Amino acid sequence: MTEPVIDTYATIFDIQSFSINDGPGIRTTVFFKGCPLSCLWCHNPESHTTGVQLMYHKNLCTHCMQCVGVCEQGVHGMREVNGRLMHTVDSTLCIGSAQCLKVCCYDALSLVGQRVSTQQVADRIFKDSRYFPVSEERGGVTFSGGEPMLHVPFILELVRKIPGIHICMETSGYASRKAFEEVMPVIDLFLFDYKVTNPDLHTQLCGVDNSLILENLAYLYEQGKDIILRLPLIPSVNDTDEHFDGIAGIMKRYPNILRAEIMPYHTYGLAKSEELGLGISSRLPKQGATDVMIDAWLKELDKRGCTKVCRS
Repeated sequence: MTEPVIDTYATIFDIQSFSINDGPGIRTTVFFKGCPLSCLWCHNPESHTTGVQLMYHKNLCTHCMQCVGVCEQGVHGMREVNGRLMHTVDSTLCIGSAQCLKVCCYDALSLVGQRVSTQQVADRIFKDSRYFPVSEERGGVTFSGGEPMLHVPFILELVRKIPGIHICMETSGYASRKAFEEVMPVIDLFLFDYKVTNPDLHTQLCGVDNSLILENLAYLYEQGKDIILRLPLIPSVNDTDEHFDGIAGIMKRYPNILRAEIMPYHTYGLAKSEELGLGISSRLPKQGATDVMIDAWLKELDKRGCTKVCRS
């Protein structure tokens, strides 16, 4: 008897082929929308919410106002600046009808987020899979976001449709124990973020404290899972002695962690935040981390006995 085809749905904002920084080898990375954290430095601000979002690329806008006439939600408006009518956007009112995109001739507007089925994603992965064995390390699929742990039923069904492919999970660690228990058997490697050591500062910078995150890291380690610790470091924000001591403590407590990878701060998320109509924290650097900074961070960790640390 033929088993029924099960198709679960989720909202993603990108599928990236030929990824080389999201796990071993050449990979296909699936970026899910939705995240329980709100990290100030997030380079994927379009992942914070689960719904479709409008992006306004003002450098491409000619202020023709065609979008104003077709939008029934009041997303698009006009204001006068120095005697000239200028286009205004209130993205919070958008319901994703895409009527404005149809009349914009200059691609100044786009929608972020697409509802997809497990079969659609599996088909895309199979197209890419011929490239997975090309590199020295075994390639495969990485689930990222946002927070992919918000989409466990989708991931479980998708993995059943792509047997034999190496699976990575990039996670903040902020999810229920039950969710990790369910997904753990199908994940070959966890790319586990360790963002801030001090729990109060973690709350200030990421919106939640880190107690649940640390509990889940301990659980995955105790279960013998392969883990790479990922360390987003932001100049003058979390590159502190306290955090370097915390990283060293984690690596000492869990010696079988494969390695730790420094994720240097970059400014890619700032422009996207502006295009989404989101605020940008004044605490964030306006320039990315330099090689000098990264070398200094590596030295700080090395003198604390962290020998399994590299730049991502």
